[in-house]
Amino acid sequence: MTSTEPDDPIADALLGDSTYERLRVQRYALIKRRIPQKLVWQSGLLLALALVVPLAATYPAAVRAAFPGGDPLWSSPLVVWAGVYAGGIELGTAACLVAVAVVRRRREPQLSEAEARTLLNVEDVASMFGLATGGFAVLLTVGFFALGHAGPETFAAVVESAPRNPFQPTGVPVPVIAVGAGAAVSALVVYSVGRHLDPTGR
Repeated sequence: MTSTEPDDPIADALLGDSTYERLRVQRYALIKRRIPQKLVWQSGLLLALALVVPLAATYPAAVRAAFPGGDPLWSSPLVVWAGVYAGGIELGTAACLVAVAVVRRRREPQLSEAEARTLLNVEDVASMFGLATGGFAVLLTVGFFALGHAGPETFAAVVESAPRNPFQPTGVPVPVIAVGAGAAVSALVVYSVGRHLDPTGR
C-alpha cells in the first residue's frame, strides 16, 4: 500500500490499493466514520437502552403502583416494545456492518468497484437505520421511562393525555429487566466486535 502522511487518512485512502476505501472517501454519506467507530456508537445506544432498568428500579412508590403488581422491572408495559424494536434495529444493523467488514477483508485487494459500491450501499443503509432510526427509538424508550422520575403528577398527566396508556400491560410477557439486561449484554458484544475489527480505534 502506498502511504502518505500518517495523519492524512483521506490521502492514504485515495492513493492506497483499497478500492473500498478509495470509493468511501469519494462518495457522499451522512455518516462518514468507519465501521468500527459506528459499531462503538451503536454499543453506546444499546447501553443507553439498558438504562431502563435503573430508571424503573428507582421509581417512587406512587409511580410503581401504576405498573401491574407494583413491580416495574418485571412488568411488560406497552412502551417496552419500543425498546425491543430499538434493540432489534441496533443488533440487526450491527450484524450488517460486521458482515460488510468481513466480506471486504476477505475480498480485498481483488474487490471490484461494483462490489465495493454494493458493500458501501449496504453500509450506508445499515448506518442510517442503526444510528438514526434505532437511535430515535432508544431515546423515545428511555424518555418514556424517565417520565417516572418527573413526579407522580407529571407521570399521571402524560398517561392521561396519551391516546393509549404507554404503560399498560401487553399480552406478551417481555419484562423490562429482560430488555435492559439484553441491551447491556448486546452493548458489550457490539463494542468488543467493533474494537476487534480495528484495534487502533480509528
